[in-house]
This record gives sequence, structure tokens and C-alpha cells, in this order.
Amino acid sequence: MSNTDGSNTKNTSLDPSHPYYVHHSDQPGHLLVPTKLNGTNYQSWSRSMLHALTAKSKVGFIDGSISPPSQVEDPTIYFLWKQCNSMIMSWLTHSVEADIAEGIIHAKTSQQVWEDLRDQFSQKNAPAIYQVQRSIATITQGSSTVAAYYTKFKALWAELDTYRTHVACNQEKLHNEEKEEDRLMQFLMGLNDVFKAARSNILMMNPLPNVRQAYSLVIQEEMQRQVSSDTPENFSIAATVQGKSFPSKNSKEKLCDHCHRSGHIIADCRTLKYHCTFCNKRGHTEDRCRLKNGGGAARYTQGIHRGNTPSAHMADASQQGAGNSLINGISPEYLQQLAQAVSALNKNNQSGNNDVHANAAGSSTSSHAFVNIADAN
Repeated sequence: MSNTDGSNTKNTSLDPSHPYYVHHSDQPGHLLVPTKLNGTNYQSWSRSMLHALTAKSKVGFIDGSISPPSQVEDPTIYFLWKQCNSMIMSWLTHSVEADIAEGIIHAKTSQQVWEDLRDQFSQKNAPAIYQVQRSIATITQGSSTVAAYYTKFKALWAELDTYRTHVACNQEKLHNEEKEEDRLMQFLMGLNDVFKAARSNILMMNPLPNVRQAYSLVIQEEMQRQVSSDTPENFSIAATVQGKSFPSKNSKEKLCDHCHRSGHIIADCRTLKYHCTFCNKRGHTEDRCRLKNGGGAARYTQGIHRGNTPSAHMADASQQGAGNSLINGISPEYLQQLAQAVSALNKNNQSGNNDVHANAAGSSTSSHAFVNIADAN
């Protein structure tokens, strides 16, 4: 009993980094690693277990660097060692599957348990290595993003490392450089052809970047391509909206599928859009009907069909003025006056009235000026 009390006092006074120190939160039933040893995952399991025991300063108990002290010469230290040894054996037993645990519970030291597991399960798994190497060789980006493509490689590389043995310290640098170069080539080979230029630039670098640096360069290229591909679409939408809001000046090149006249399309066709309820004709509304409002509608219409250029242009300008409050700086009222002047010109040409003819000629000159202004705009 005295030995136990003395050992507890000694353990409490130890530095937390001392191998014999046991924290009050350390329990025999703790599971130190996320995955239990099942016989096929020894490489990953042993690495995880080494990390956990290193964090608790207990690796020396399994690698033989901390040998058991003499129970006779120093019983207090021996008790501390035995306490830690039993704790580690319990951790190892709870970190393997039940059928494997049956074969290690009778061992006397944690070092013996560790060596038995290593001898039993650390043999190279050639089929597993072949499968991982084959997967690495056949990976291509396809429809995956660069990030998802690179993540696949990282998982396979990590799995492959679990089957590899560590090299000597004097060869570790060269080994790591060769491994990085191999992984860089594997990553570049599976990229889509759209990254051909980026791949060529990376291969021309001296010295070659590691695979993480190459991934960073390629991911930037991918982001730049996404930005570039979005820009034409936005310009296309803007151009479409602008084209609808602001018709092109080359409107004469357009052809209407309804009335078969040039200068507009079917969506802007007045013949299709407007219908007069007074004369039952298309192309205008009742408030703009010349048959109802007077002004020589019959001869005016006849002049349009005969190709009378001033009259035809006045009619078009008058109809367009109905839809807009101001066209090229000329009000609808002024357009109406010009149209009436043209109508008067047609009447007086038949009666031979020279004075009226002279006035009408002046009006005709004004109408030609308006037509020229409209055409110029």
C-alpha cells in the first residue's frame, strides 16, 4: 500500500512531458485512433497510433527505447513503468478488432504487442499497391473541377504512402524530390486539353514547381476561364436589350414578313398593330384617319400607291409622329401642317391656280427639306 501511495505521489510530481506521467484524463478504455486495425489497414492504423502515442510521450514503450526498470532495485520507478505499460496495452487492445485482440491480450509488454502486430500485418500488400497505382495512372479530369480532380490524387497518394517504407535520412531529400516530380507529372497528364498552355508553361519552369504549386497555377487558370466565359454572355444580353430599345439606323435593310415592306420587322409593323374602326383599314387608328378628318384622303392614299415621294414620306412621318411626341426635333403639329400643304398642292395642280401653286411649291420645298432631315437622321 505504501508503494502505491508513493508511486502516485511520484507520478503527480512528474513533468507532464515525462514518459511515466499519466494524465488524470487518460483512461484504459480510450480509443486513440479513429479506425480499428482489421488486418488490411495496418499501414494507416500504425501511423495513426504512432501519432497518438507520440502526443502522449509514450512511443518509447513500444519501440524499446524505454526498457523496464528493476523491480528490486527501484520498485517505485518500476511501478510507474508498469502503470504506463498496462495503460498502453489497454489502448492497443481497444484499437484492434475483437478477433485480433484475442491474440494479444496475453502479452506481457506493450512492445511485444506492437511487434506481434507488425510482424503479422505489415507485410507488403502487392495487390493493394497495384490497385492504387492503376487508379493513379487512369485518373483524368473529365467533367470534374480542378479541385475535385486534385483531391482524388491526394487520397490515392496518401494511401500509397501507407504501403511504402521510410528511407534512410541521408537519402530522404532525394527520395522526396523524385516523389514530388512523379506526382507533378501524374497531375499534369490527366488535365483536360483546355489547360494545355498552362501545362506547357509549368513544364518549362526551372526548377519545376511541386505539385501543390502547380495546382495553384492551374486553379487560377480555371478561374480566369470562368470569368472570360461569363463576359461574352453579358455583352450578348446587353446587345439584345439595346437592339430592342434602340433600333439600328440601317432599318431599311429589315423586311417585314407580314406586309413584305422594308424598313421594319413584323414586331413593329403598323399594318399589323393598328386598325381603324372608322374606315376599317389597317395601318392607322381612328384619330389619325384622313377619311374621317378630311384633307384629301383618297388622293393622298392614291399618291402613296403611285410612289409620290414627298407624300409618302409625309404619311410615314405623320404616322410615326402619332406614336412619339417628338421625332428628330419636329412636333406632330408641324407634320400635320406639312401633310395639309402637300394635299393642297395636289388639289391646286389640277385647278391651275398659279398663286396657290407657288405657295404649295414652297411647302413642297419644306417637305423635301424635312425628308432630307429625316433621312439624314
